[in-house]
Amino acid sequence: MRVQQGYRAGIYCRLSVDDGTTGESMSIGNQRAMLVEYVQKQGWSIEDVYVDDGWSGTSFDRPDFQRLIGDIEAGRVNCVVVKDLSRLGRNYILCGQYTEIYFPQKNVRFVALNDGIDSLHNNNDIAPFKNILNDMYAKDISVKSRSALQAKARRGEYLGSCDPYGYLRDPKDKHHLVINPEVAPNVKRMFEMAAVGNTGYRIAKTFQEEGILTPGDYLRWRDHDPADGEFQRKYSWDQAVVRQMLVNAMFAGHMVQCRKRSESYRTHKVVWNPKEDWVIVNNTHEAIVPQPLFDRVQKLMESKTPAIKKRGEPHLFSGMFICKACGRKMAHHARSNSYGDYYSCGNYRANGSGACTSHYITMQHLEDIVLADIQKYVHLLESDEVSAIQRILDIKFAEEGKRLSKSKRELARQQKRQAELDSHIKRVYEDNITGRIPNELFNTFLTDYEAERNALKESIRALDIEVRAMESAQTDVTEFVALLREYTGVTALNRQMVVKLIDRIVIDEAPEKIGRRRKQTVEIHYKFAGAI
Repeated sequence: MRVQQGYRAGIYCRLSVDDGTTGESMSIGNQRAMLVEYVQKQGWSIEDVYVDDGWSGTSFDRPDFQRLIGDIEAGRVNCVVVKDLSRLGRNYILCGQYTEIYFPQKNVRFVALNDGIDSLHNNNDIAPFKNILNDMYAKDISVKSRSALQAKARRGEYLGSCDPYGYLRDPKDKHHLVINPEVAPNVKRMFEMAAVGNTGYRIAKTFQEEGILTPGDYLRWRDHDPADGEFQRKYSWDQAVVRQMLVNAMFAGHMVQCRKRSESYRTHKVVWNPKEDWVIVNNTHEAIVPQPLFDRVQKLMESKTPAIKKRGEPHLFSGMFICKACGRKMAHHARSNSYGDYYSCGNYRANGSGACTSHYITMQHLEDIVLADIQKYVHLLESDEVSAIQRILDIKFAEEGKRLSKSKRELARQQKRQAELDSHIKRVYEDNITGRIPNELFNTFLTDYEAERNALKESIRALDIEVRAMESAQTDVTEFVALLREYTGVTALNRQMVVKLIDRIVIDEAPEKIGRRRKQTVEIHYKFAGAI
């Protein structure tokens, strides 16, 4: 480096939480005082002091560091002084680019005081190794920080830096959430609108027309100082925002965190984690949305199909009409002739007769079937509500009761067999130890028993889930009856009614034909009541 007589020094100080609690010596004030004293003793002039407080050393996109680079480019700074190499940064690749390439090219003297490095004296051989150690420290801190945050997330502690929409951080415990009465009703209303068939677009449009602040604007409004003038809206309600809120289990009282992560401790690029890596802890705070309402909306969200472009609304049975043979959704087809619109199996439509059969049915025929079935139960309620409820219960539980009893018997049988296998395994171990069973036979027995036990373990788990689901479903008929009361005197179907009452419609197609057509069976599965 060409020796310069007059140095215009740029003193650079940096500190962040990544640097740990290493004491007062690392504070910005101490760095500044130490470096100013050093520069003055050398007789150099101080062009400026550049401070990045709270900025990670793994990135060089720091405001005051970039200002320092700008002053170097403008010729105002020809000497950079830092406390040590870690203050310059903790990315050994970029640190090396600056100390080994950029500063020499710009004829800038670089001094790392505590590391004894001064580019003028060519004593930089140790610098690459120190940069690597600083980088490794940053990586270690990143791993430890991530582990600590995940541990807190698994305990159900809220880790966000601001209040989530609908909630406030508890003043007594910032990791616990309490309901925000100011905006929580907006959240509940959103779910109630979705539960009766409103699309995300329609909900967003309604909220926008009513002047309800978006989550982003609401946060800004809370921090707004009236002295700064009238609050200006920045965002508009969008259906994507609505959909994100409608699938957020936080509103049902569950903590969902670790959905995103930093891809690298160097780049800080944020990427989505796979859903199986999310940390979900149930029942950590008070729910805004009751669980049954939340679950109902999730089913609707999963069954959404593209809207009709002309009307911007889903078809009458969109997302809920299913082929029993293959489980695929029935595809709607518009037809302008006298026969009208019709449905056919989506699998058959896409892949031909080798995949499934048509399951053809006209939309008018389907509407007639569904309307007549709803009217049947409405009329039952109108004539004798008590008898109607009992009849629905009898129909519902006649079939489900048989399935439940059968599943319980099978579960008991498998649990008994599992206990027997545990006993057999214990016995063969004892017989092998005492010499009654040779090693070869012991290994054969043990392999067979453990294979059967592992298969039983999975089967028992699945049966237990099935039994518990059927038991919980037997308590919901009263809610179905409450829904039916809203449609006394119904004479026509609409989307809102269909979504509110019906979970799914399944069409079967028996192999035998009657004339030119196959005989079809349409099953209507109602919300809370199932197929009755």
